[in-house]
Formats: sequence, structure tokens, C-alpha cells
Amino acid sequence: MSDDGESGERPDDIADAAETGWPLVNLIWSQGRTQLPYLGVSVSSLAVSTALDMADIFVLGIAIDAMFNGQVYALPLVPDALIPPESDRIGQLWFTFYLLLGMKVADILAANLSQVTRNIFAQRFLHGLRIDAFDTATGLELGFFEDSRTGDVMSVLNNDVNTLERFLTRGITGTTRVVVVLVTSMGLMVLLNWQLALFVLAAAPLIAGVNWWFSRVLERLQDVVRSEVGDLNARLETTLSGIDVIKAFAAEPFESERVAESSREHRDARWGVKRISARHRPSMRLISGASLLVTFVVGSVWVIDGAPLWFTGTLTAGELIPFLFYMQQLTGPMRWVAGVIETFKSAKAAAKRIVGLRDVDRRIDDAGKAELGVVDGAVEYDDVVFSYPGSSGGGDADDEPERVLDEISFDVDAGRTVGIVGSTGAGKSTLIKLLLRFYDVDSGAVRVDGTDVREVTPERLRRSIGYVNQDPFLFNGTVAENVAYGLHVDGLSDEETRAAVERAAKEAGAHEFVERLPEGYDTEVGERGTKLSGGQRQRIAIARAVVGDPSILVFDEATSHVDNETEVLIQENLDDLTADRTTFVIAHRLSTVREADRILVLDDGELVEDGTHDELLAADGTYANLWRVQVGNVEALPDDFVEQARVGGDDD
Repeated sequence: MSDDGESGERPDDIADAAETGWPLVNLIWSQGRTQLPYLGVSVSSLAVSTALDMADIFVLGIAIDAMFNGQVYALPLVPDALIPPESDRIGQLWFTFYLLLGMKVADILAANLSQVTRNIFAQRFLHGLRIDAFDTATGLELGFFEDSRTGDVMSVLNNDVNTLERFLTRGITGTTRVVVVLVTSMGLMVLLNWQLALFVLAAAPLIAGVNWWFSRVLERLQDVVRSEVGDLNARLETTLSGIDVIKAFAAEPFESERVAESSREHRDARWGVKRISARHRPSMRLISGASLLVTFVVGSVWVIDGAPLWFTGTLTAGELIPFLFYMQQLTGPMRWVAGVIETFKSAKAAAKRIVGLRDVDRRIDDAGKAELGVVDGAVEYDDVVFSYPGSSGGGDADDEPERVLDEISFDVDAGRTVGIVGSTGAGKSTLIKLLLRFYDVDSGAVRVDGTDVREVTPERLRRSIGYVNQDPFLFNGTVAENVAYGLHVDGLSDEETRAAVERAAKEAGAHEFVERLPEGYDTEVGERGTKLSGGQRQRIAIARAVVGDPSILVFDEATSHVDNETEVLIQENLDDLTADRTTFVIAHRLSTVREADRILVLDDGELVEDGTHDELLAADGTYANLWRVQVGNVEALPDDFVEQARVGGDDD
């Protein structure tokens, strides 16, 4: 059993499309700048709360020295007039009590304010980000999704956004706490004894160097992790989407091994991050612990025997104990900084993929385009040339792109029915994709009612076209919801919507079978419509295409996957459906287009024949050979046609 073709070179990772070196800042500014006041209040409140929480031991140290060692009771930011005199030690005690009580109340209020405003910022920012990321993804041209794996895009919309949520709810808090603890601890240590504080700072370059090295390594590893998450999601999505094929071929063990391989690669990538993090934290603890022990020895000698080494002045126990406490507080940020860096690097990698999705240059340009007016349905292809992005005839990226359509020209009057036939790979479906503006032409023009489709918005253009493909996709919902999906009218009541749905179902020949369903139009169709038969899904899809009363209808192999009885039922309704509508019918079964007003025959991207069924048979060309195949007259086929059929072609 072979693999699924993934051995070739993968498309560039979504993250590679990011056009900014500061993706996290870019996202927060572009998506959350209107909510930044909440973030500012949250960070400020947390800073106040953290500082107040740390200041109590400083106050206690000063108070103990004043009440028991006869030192002066003086506090920064507190007027001396408010502090009881040295002779009133009980007064100093109660002053200290109420001061600490007030500080703790303020600490709690500030912490609560910080949490509330942080959550407001995070949830509003993430809601906007999810919607924007989804709109960005759906705004990409169809070719992006044909070249990419669904799991990669899902990973951006789900995993990467969730990673940012963890950063906003934990990472920003952790970062703020680290900064405030560092600044407050060092500030209070300087107030207690500036010489000892400078002594402690001697370890700062070592700490900075260690953190810088681990930060660089973690950033690279987190990029790998985000990519592997996309790979794993893609594998799971592909596997579950094809579960019927897997079971039909008893391929569960094979797929299990492929999922296991993707999971192992993800595990190994995550393990790389955890391994580095496991080294980072002990390194910080070793440095901070050693610094604390050295400071304890030096400070204790200073208190007992006077200033050692190059130090001058005095140091009391009431100063040393708070100083050591703040030294211990510093070890916390040194340990936390490892987790903060890991969270930040993970968030940066996620932001890079989200920004990369936004910066992907694969969009249909609709800026400044006009709204298409009432559509009659006249269609013109004028010397249309088209090549798929990234395709090349020789397989070399420097080669000229391989033309899928080559100088195609024809025009269709409004209300006419046109069949489009040709061998596999002739370009039939591509022809229609240009009409729908799934892609734009390389040269030439496609016009509707004389207007180049590139000059109108894709949304308005597509609302004028009803599209039914060979493998209809139904959403997980009711029959009515799936039909109403094609109803582009605002302000309709529920009764008016239901009436439009039933009217379309009757046109599509679906009303009778829908009425026989357990809940009628309110019957759940299941994921992708699995609770319905293929023919039922197709008729629901046709109803969805006509419910909006489009001027143009497109049937892309709409009966290729249904049984003969269902095809007859669909064909019986086509005459009514196509009346007064311009209709394009792509077909392999030539009987489907036999009664069309004209039939276009494509071969290798070129329009080789154009006429009615009888005219094309009389011409004895490509169409006639295709007809011979379908009626079983294979012996009459020319050798070159048989050889071309044997070689085959790519998909349209």
C-alpha cells in the first residue's frame, strides 16, 4: 500500500508568508488596539498589586528596627508627621498594623481589577481575531485551498488562536509579574542597602546571557512545534474524511501507523521544547540559589563583625532579613522567566502563522469593484488564456506555466443552454471556475452582460450564478437550512424563507422525497449529508442552487455519481430549471447535453468544436468519437483517439 503522494515537496509553510518581524506586536496592535485601555489598566493594576504584596516585609523590617532596636521609623512616600514618635512604641505598632491592613486591601482590589480587565481584553481580542482569521481564510482564492492542507488552516484557526489565548491570560500576567518583582525587589534592596544591591547585580550579565541563549533555541523549536501541529491536524482531518474508504480497504492498521508517525514527529518536537525548558529552569535556580547563599554569608558577617571587603557603613538585622527576602523574591522571577520565555516563544510562533495566513498573497482582488446589476445572463469568453499558479510544463519552477486554457473564445446568449464536453483534463471545470471568479484569467476576458467579471465583486457575481458540482457538499443541519443556504435575500420572515425553500425543492424534484423524511424539511442530513442517498443529496444541491433565482446555472457533472433512475428524475426537471436561464452543463455522459442549444468540445485546453449534437456528429471529430465510446461503437474509433484515451489526462 503506497503513501498518498506526500513524498514530494510541501508547499511553503503558512508562517513563511508573514511579512513582519514582530508578528505578536503586529497582531495585538492591528486586532486589539481598541481594547488596549483594558490591557493598560490590567497591567497597571497588577503592577500595583504585586508591588504592594512585596512592600509589606519592607515595612515590617523598618518597624521592627524602630520598635526594638531604637532606629528611626521612616518610610518612603509616608509623611513623618503621620508616624508616631519613638516614645510611642504601641502607637507605632498600631500604625504598622493599619498600614499593612490598608496595603493588603488595596492589593486585593488591584489584583481583582487586573484580572477582570485582563479577561475583558483577552476575550474581546480573541473573538475579533478568530473572526478576522476565518474571514481571511475564506477570502483566499480557491487555489490556496487546492494547494494547501485543510489541517494546516484548521491548526491556525484553532490551535494557534488558543495558544495566543494562553499567552494573553497567563503570559502577559507572568511577564508583568516578573518585571514588577524584579524592579520592586531591586528598588527596595537599594533602599535597604545600595552597596549590597550592587553586589547582587554582579550576577545579572550571567543571567541575561543564559536567558538569551535559551530564548533563541526555544524560538526555533516552537516554530517546528507549530508546523508539526499543522501536520498532525492535516493527517487526522484527511483520515477521518476518508473513513469509508479506509474501512472498505480494511486499511485501519495502515492509517493508524501513519497517524502514529505524525504523532511521533509532533511528540519529538514538543519533547525538544520540554527538554530545553527542563535545562533552563534548573540553570536559573542554580544561579539564583548561589547568589542568595553568597549574599547571606556576606550580609551576616557585616551584621556581626562590621563591613567586610570593600563595603562601608552599618547593616542591621532588620535590614538584612528584608534584603534576603527580596533576594529570595528575585529567585522567583529567575525561575519564572524560563516559563515566560517558553510561553512567549510559543505565542510568537502562533502569531507568525496567523499573520502569515493574513499575508498570503492568494486573493481575488475586489477592492473598488462595482456591484453587478440585474443579470440577464449573456456570457462571453474573449481569447481567454489561463494557467494554474505554480504549474509548469517541464516541472521546473523557471519554466513557462502550463496553459490549461489556450485562447478560448465563444459567446452565449441569455437564456441558452450550453453543454461542455471533452476528455479528462481538457479544461471543462476550469472554464467554469473562471466564470465564478475562483481564479482570474491570465489574459483575455470573461464577461457577463458585457461586463468583465474582474470589474465586479465576486460576491455579487456568484449570487447571480447557481452552481451544482458532481459531489455536492451538504452542511450538518436540516434539509431546509441547506436549501436556504443559497437564498441571498435579507429581511425575509421564517414563513417566507420556508416558502422559498419548498418552491426550490419542487423545482429540483426534491419536494416529494423530503416530505417522506421523518421530520420533513426539518430532518437533519448528517455530516456532509451522509443520512441521505447520493441522488437525494444531488437534488438538495440543485434546490440550493435555484432558491436564489439566479440568472445563470452551472451543472458540473451533476449527474455523474447518481443512478440511472435518479438521473432521469433530474433530467425531467432540467427543462423547467433552465427555462429563461443561461445554463452550462459539464458532462461526461453525452446524453445529458444531447438536447442543449450548443455543445462546446474542449481538447487539451483548446476549443476544438462548437455546434449542436447533430452538427457535431456530422463533423465526425472529437465529439463524434466520444459519442461512439458511449454507444459502444469502439471499433469505429481512430487509432490516435484510442492512444490519447490510453495515456489519459489530468483532472480539470
